[in-house]
Amino acid sequence: MSKVITLLMIISSYLFSDIKTLVFAPLATKDIKSIYTQFLPMTKYLEKKLNVKIEIDYNDSYDILLEKFINGKIDLAYLGPLPYVSLEERYPYLMPLLNFKNKKGKISYTCSFVSFISPVGSIENMIDTKIALTQPLSTCGYLFVHNVLSKSNANIEENKYRYLGRHDKVALSVIRDEFKYGGLKTDIAKEYNHLGLKEITRSDAIPSFVLVGNKKTIDNKTLKDIQDIILNVEKKELSTWHKSMKFGTKKTNNADYDHLRALMKSTNISHESNY
Repeated sequence: MSKVITLLMIISSYLFSDIKTLVFAPLATKDIKSIYTQFLPMTKYLEKKLNVKIEIDYNDSYDILLEKFINGKIDLAYLGPLPYVSLEERYPYLMPLLNFKNKKGKISYTCSFVSFISPVGSIENMIDTKIALTQPLSTCGYLFVHNVLSKSNANIEENKYRYLGRHDKVALSVIRDEFKYGGLKTDIAKEYNHLGLKEITRSDAIPSFVLVGNKKTIDNKTLKDIQDIILNVEKKELSTWHKSMKFGTKKTNNADYDHLRALMKSTNISHESNY
């Protein structure tokens, strides 16, 4: 009997040792619990289809996430457009796979410049005012707010801005009146409307977040399999996924990000808070 058990253990060890583990890192726009809720259905579906294990690697810092991707510690990532364009410039082994559509069927999202519902003055010629930002490489961070203020004859560098990290932290800090204004994703800002968060202005449509693969750590066939599996996922399965991912997918068109590339080159993004 013991010989049978030993044989089964050897066979089991052989079979499961062959299962590859992939590391997936989404940008941390919310807390870790919310991130797992958002992405676990997709990763579990890929595990089943590919016969792999997928670990979700939570990173508070966009910069750290990109460095880990470059160093081969991350196989798959879900990146905002600015981190995607930034990584593309630094790392030739980046492969864009697909975008998720919004409920209108578009491959885009928007950023909101917000305040608390209490009366606020015009942002025209605004100076010495506290502004909450997400992260330097967040599309709704410095780049977006710089553009908003420039259109109102104001300069972000003549105001007090601080990087807080996650989008939900920006929303809450403005509600608590720790900052007068903040920049964050519109869909996250809407979650705090009932608490008094008020949109001052909204960006034009921005090409959406991108699911990308690391060609240095994943072979081309597997990357293509991942792309095909999610592009062709059945509607019934997709309907069980998070609201940000259940409206269908589309293969990434790299040219969609050309405007952002140009804007990024024309803006000197500060990587440090100024107060």
